[in-house]
Amino acid sequence: ARLAWDEFADGIDVFSPENRVIIATGPLTGTLAPTAGRTIMTSLSPRIYPKPWYTHSTLGGWFGPMLKYAGFDALVISGRASRPSLLLVQDGKAHVQDAAFLWGMDARQAQLELKKKYGDQAQILTIGPAGENQVRFATVQHAEENASGHSGFGAVWGSKNLKAIVALGTGSVPLADPKRLWDEVRALGTYVTSPNIGALRNHKEKPRPICSQGCTFNCYVSSYGTTVDGRTVPGQCIGGLAWMSNNVMELTYYYSSSMQVPAAKNFGFCEEVTLHERCNSLGLDQWFRLVIQPWLVACEQQGIHELRGYPIRPMDVFWFAGFMEDLAYRRGLGELFAEDLRRAMDELQGELPANLIALGHELEFGFGFPAHREGRFWDEEPLPFWVIAAMMYASETRDPTIGTHNSSLLMADYLIENREVALRQFRRLSEQVWGDPQALEPTFENKSKVAIWSQDQHMLIDSLTMCDFAFPQLMRPLNSKEEWEAAEDILGDLDIGRRLLNAVTGIEWSPEELNRVAERSFTLERLMLARAGRGRPAEEKLAPHFALPCRVDGTLIDAAGFSALLDEYYAARGWDLSLGWPQEEQLNDLGLGFTIEGLKQAKSRQPVADTL
Repeated sequence: ARLAWDEFADGIDVFSPENRVIIATGPLTGTLAPTAGRTIMTSLSPRIYPKPWYTHSTLGGWFGPMLKYAGFDALVISGRASRPSLLLVQDGKAHVQDAAFLWGMDARQAQLELKKKYGDQAQILTIGPAGENQVRFATVQHAEENASGHSGFGAVWGSKNLKAIVALGTGSVPLADPKRLWDEVRALGTYVTSPNIGALRNHKEKPRPICSQGCTFNCYVSSYGTTVDGRTVPGQCIGGLAWMSNNVMELTYYYSSSMQVPAAKNFGFCEEVTLHERCNSLGLDQWFRLVIQPWLVACEQQGIHELRGYPIRPMDVFWFAGFMEDLAYRRGLGELFAEDLRRAMDELQGELPANLIALGHELEFGFGFPAHREGRFWDEEPLPFWVIAAMMYASETRDPTIGTHNSSLLMADYLIENREVALRQFRRLSEQVWGDPQALEPTFENKSKVAIWSQDQHMLIDSLTMCDFAFPQLMRPLNSKEEWEAAEDILGDLDIGRRLLNAVTGIEWSPEELNRVAERSFTLERLMLARAGRGRPAEEKLAPHFALPCRVDGTLIDAAGFSALLDEYYAARGWDLSLGWPQEEQLNDLGLGFTIEGLKQAKSRQPVADTL
């Protein structure tokens, strides 16, 4: 976050050469620490609506460790190459090389070509055609299934003529206490059920693919599938859950008196696996499907079978496969939707019924990110979890649930499974962690402490780096539903990350010191939003989404109630209530006094920024 504050100038365009891409590792990256193979990427995001601002993304795999072995903790990339280029990072040196031979290849082909050139040990990040053509939700791909996806950073790479980064290194990561680290890793076990959801899953399933170096967990969000031509490929997260399935896309269905989202459709398992692999190869964020496909189905249901002269058949596998190609290459209808769904709605305003335009905006209500774990569309998040999510949506740079699965939001599954047992356990857990047995009670009040804790844990996980499907261990691993229902105390080991960090660095960080690091990092990201002009006036505009009833329990909140949630959250953070921005005294206390002048300049521009 400090690098970003220093590197990103005010007012630059997302596709300007002055925009930066920061690729960073953490102190655990490249060690045996579980799940520490992850990599962090930050930039201005072209996906964000109505105007881009700074945000972040994470990806699993093996690139981050190899970057460390090559002698780099982070890369900061700026400018624009005059022709397609790649960056070779090898044993302490970085070289820009010609990549004209790769331009036009899909992400999978490009990686295979670079493996031929640099060897099987090379770890590669690359963009596909979607990135080359600056599709606003283009990904940066790695290996078969890992991606920096949601934030559209592939389009930023394309604007810089950056096709790929190749990391090769023969170094290592020094360890202060190898035995201490090894003991911690061994104590955590191998192929352990991921704590927050594992007890409710089928433990007789076959082992699933591991997505990152150092991962020792079964997170239940990955799977294998077979393509139509008989190849086995992995799927992770939304790809493994929704695409590579027979009927999960039907869960897009949502109904209320004011908003209806139709059920989408899967096309058959092998066909889905093939589409999923092609989506990765094109470099498209897989989440696009969960909003654009049901929106197109809604058009058909209202008797609209073409848009601007182009036919729409979203329930036909061949049409949908062609539509993905058109998106990535900005052809035909793809040119319109390559700008993302909300910008497409602005373009189609007046051409379509108002309810379809409203639906498109609502499906990406969170400043352009697809709705996710907000309790209405797609995920089941009953009270209090959607209130916690609402606070996070209103205060973060992007879809917040990307880093908070294990810190709170996946616990909703237990409340749905057995409300009585879950609430009994939650009260004890809440007292242990937050000092308030009511923190996870299904009410609207006093949820800011959980939201803030989850966000700060997210900052620590990304900084170390670790995976939020395994950490923090708010809940201990349980091996069956029966074991969970019989448990009185479900609290997990919240100190694992700190102990791993201390073993690697030899610095004895206290929990209080790490909490302060997390607060500093989150505050810096909030200040980046302030510089972009985002504050309470823009965040109040999220209220109508949460006035829709929750898909599980029907609970909702009106505009006044949502405003009260913001009051509670901002006050708990110590922020100014009118703008939702940090205050000077707080910044000085956190050692962030160097940001005060930038904050003053942001305040002087605020009447203009209110138009967000």
